[in-house]
Amino acid sequence: MEKFFLLVWLLCTLSLSAQSQRTGDFEIRNRVLVKYRGMGGEVLIPPTLKIDRIGRRAFAGAPVKALTIPLGVGFIDEQAFAECSFLETVSLPNTLIRIGEKAFFNCLSLKQINWPISLLTIEDRAFFNCRSMENLVLPGVLKYIGSNAFSGCIGLRTLSLSRRTGLGRHPFIGVRCEITYRD
Repeated sequence: MEKFFLLVWLLCTLSLSAQSQRTGDFEIRNRVLVKYRGMGGEVLIPPTLKIDRIGRRAFAGAPVKALTIPLGVGFIDEQAFAECSFLETVSLPNTLIRIGEKAFFNCLSLKQINWPISLLTIEDRAFFNCRSMENLVLPGVLKYIGSNAFSGCIGLRTLSLSRRTGLGRHPFIGVRCEITYRD
């Protein structure tokens, strides 16, 4: 009987390790980056990880200053980078289609984002209280900006978006800037 339980435990352990891996500072499960355990600073997520998603709270509160996300990532889940108060610049891949709820919530130092041409959805409160953002030129293919997505971004001076972009409730509360509509 003891051998049976040992065999079951061994099979379960092998099965889990096949789905989950730790590569340096990154923990990956089923092509999802689930946790960043690095020291911060400038972070380049290696394309060799072959991830297609940044998981819920994967980087939350991490001392990251600059971030580059590789091609192949299509989704940033809720609160993935919430409370990263040192984060200043983000490079998003041209495969990204959705930024989840509160993904960059309260990233007080976030100034610069290179927006991918593939981005379709920015969910509720995704960039809430990102006070340091000054200029926002959102991609023309963007279909929807969620409720309060950029509320509290009091540093915004200019905002440019397509007339075809749907807006949730009050996506820009507290924002006093020049808005330019394209198309």
